[in-house]
Amino acid sequence: MNYQLHSTPDENEEKQILDGLWKHNDHFAPADIQPLRITLKDESGDIKGGIIARTWWGGLDIQYLWVAAEYQRNGVGRELMQMAEREAIERGCHFSYVDTFSFQARGFYIKLGYSEYGSLDGFSLKFSRHYLVKQLV
Repeated sequence: MNYQLHSTPDENEEKQILDGLWKHNDHFAPADIQPLRITLKDESGDIKGGIIARTWWGGLDIQYLWVAAEYQRNGVGRELMQMAEREAIERGCHFSYVDTFSFQARGFYIKLGYSEYGSLDGFSLKFSRHYLVKQLV
């Protein structure tokens, strides 16, 4: 056996690790992971906001949400989230979850009906990470 530590990404090795994990998990419940991406583009085609997420095992996993500064506070983030939640329901999901840092959007998610179920302090020795969930149906 030869343990190796790496500091650079290797898509092939990462895929092998993930494939091994999902093969193991398939013994308990088949992996039904489906990517979900929603983008907002301006008239020039430049992306001004979007969500990168996935659905699996009945959950909507919001991995990233971003809205350009000039589009914030006018409903764009809310619309992106509502679009993702509607699509998740269409895919059979019954809950959604997300995490956010203390300097990001905790209050935004709470206004959308998410509840905090945990937090972790100590990021950069000054930030907290908040974990939130929402029932969809």
